[in-house]
Amino acid sequence: MTVKNCYNGIGNYETVSACFHSDEKIKRFLSMFLQDDNYKRLAQALEEGDVDAAFVAAHTLKGVCQNLSLDHLFEADVAVTEALRGKNLTEARENFPRVKEEYEKVVNRIEKLG
Repeated sequence: MTVKNCYNGIGNYETVSACFHSDEKIKRFLSMFLQDDNYKRLAQALEEGDVDAAFVAAHTLKGVCQNLSLDHLFEADVAVTEALRGKNLTEARENFPRVKEEYEKVVNRIEKLG
């Protein structure tokens, strides 16, 4: 699978390509995404009811997604981040399944990229 094909359904290849200028560099950063633990920290903090820790993890994940043009996950995470900014744990938990779904899509596509 090419990097361009990897981005089908998860983000914007043209934007990330303009920023990183090479598919090899994009691949390197996507592999680093798989090692990032902010999604896991977000899920755990939501489960534990720790609004502050959840906000930090959600906000950081949002930034990583934006930098890598992972638009679908970014958009899903915005709803969770903004709910947590307003200290609304219930709304954040209600929006989290979409984050989970998009995160799993991204991970699946990156793993197929190899």
